[in-house]
Amino acid sequence: MYNQNSGSGGATHSPTLAGLVNSGADLLKQMFDVSIRFPDQMGNNGVESDELFGYPVTVRCDGFTVPEVSLATYDISYHGISVKRPGGKLEGERSFELTFREDAAFMLRQRFSLWMMAVADPVTGGVSNAINYFGTVSVRTIAGEYTSTQLVEPTGQATGTGKQILSSTGQTPSKAKQSNAFKSTNPVAEWNFYHVWVSKVGGVEFSTDAAEANKFAVTFQYQDCDLPFFGGNPIF
Repeated sequence: MYNQNSGSGGATHSPTLAGLVNSGADLLKQMFDVSIRFPDQMGNNGVESDELFGYPVTVRCDGFTVPEVSLATYDISYHGISVKRPGGKLEGERSFELTFREDAAFMLRQRFSLWMMAVADPVTGGVSNAINYFGTVSVRTIAGEYTSTQLVEPTGQATGTGKQILSSTGQTPSKAKQSNAFKSTNPVAEWNFYHVWVSKVGGVEFSTDAAEANKFAVTFQYQDCDLPFFGGNPIF
C-alpha cells in the first residue's frame, strides 16, 4: 500500500489511472443557460427574458447546439498527390434552433409569434423587408472546476454577495454580472448572437396517447456574433 501516506487521497497505482484522475473536470451538457432580449415595439433590443417573465426562459429551453463554422477549401495537385488549401470563404448557416417546453398560457409562443410577425404574418399574408426588429440571444456556461458549495452557497444567503456562482434566479450570470470571486477560477463562457430575428415558430402537437408537455422549436437567424476564443475573445 505505497499510496497510503499521500496527502491528496492516495497516489494512483498506474500511469493509466493517473491519466484518468488528472484529466480535469468535464464540461457538463446540462450546465447552460439561455437569455433572450426580445425586440420592443420600436424594433430595438428590449428587456432580458428573465425580466420579462415570472420565470427565466432558460428553464423551458431544452438545449442548444452552437452553430458550426467551417472554412471552404480547394485542392491543388502535382504528380498524383493532392493537398487542400484554405479557400478564403467561411461556410455555415448563420442560424440556430431552440426547443422550448410550452407553457399552458402560451406566453412564449406569443412572444416568438409577435417577433416573427414583424417580418411575416400568415393570417394577413403580409411580408416585410424590414431591417429592424432584431433581438439578442446569449448562451452561457461556467468554465473550470467548481464544487456544489461554490455553485450555491449552503446557507442560501449568499445571493449577491459574491459567495456563489449562480445568480438569484439560478442562472449562469453574464460575464458583466459575474462576481469577482469567481472570474479568474470559474469564468463564464458566452456565445452571443446579435441582430437576431425569428424565421420559424413550430406548431402545437396534440395526441390522445401522450402524457407529456408539448414542445416547439423556434428557428433564429443572426447576422453577427461573439464566440469564445475567436476574434481574440477571452473567457477570463
